[in-house]
Amino acid sequence: MMLRTLAFAATLVASTAAINNTIFVISNAEQPSLFRPGLTPVGVQRATECLPQLFADKDIGKIISCPKNEESAVCFETLATAQPIADALGLPIDTSCGADENTDDDCVTGLTKKFAKNSTQNILIVWDFFGVGALLEQNLDLDTDPADAVDGIHYDVVVEVVRSKIRLVTSQNCTNLDGEAPSTARRSLSPAQRRERSLKRREAKKSRRNSKMARSMELPPF
Repeated sequence: MMLRTLAFAATLVASTAAINNTIFVISNAEQPSLFRPGLTPVGVQRATECLPQLFADKDIGKIISCPKNEESAVCFETLATAQPIADALGLPIDTSCGADENTDDDCVTGLTKKFAKNSTQNILIVWDFFGVGALLEQNLDLDTDPADAVDGIHYDVVVEVVRSKIRLVTSQNCTNLDGEAPSTARRSLSPAQRRERSLKRREAKKSRRNSKMARSMELPPF
């Protein structure tokens, strides 16, 4: 029994160890309303003109994207966003992890750790716009407060993750696409609103982690 417990502890430590590779996370580019397929003209411009240039000098060695899922209607535009980057860098796109409920939460983390064992290059994840929050919180198990500080996820946002922590949240700054419109003011949450949101997210994250650990400790019999 002691050996089994030690083996489980070692597995748990290995599964939660942070990697040194920087992970960049973006959503698909702009998509039409009413669930129409494809990217908008602005989205096409972002995907084909801006993003390949943006990641050209980021030493990307692996690109991960979720595949299109007809049943859950997710990830229809991720490949259209990721493909121009992949073509420019000469890299394949790993689509083995879905963004639907049937995919294991550890799938993306598993891909990043497997890659990190043999490479120090950085990783780019292109995910469904409506699933980025779940990717950051559940799949990558991150504290998303820094992402909340910029009022959530937007089409132009790049989230930079280093050793399982969000180090930077910034705009892609695509020419003629990103930036403040004339006569607009930046919206922000009050300190009290930020604290309340942070507390709720931390409680939800703690609950998910406890449930996950409880499931992991249900070891099969000899």
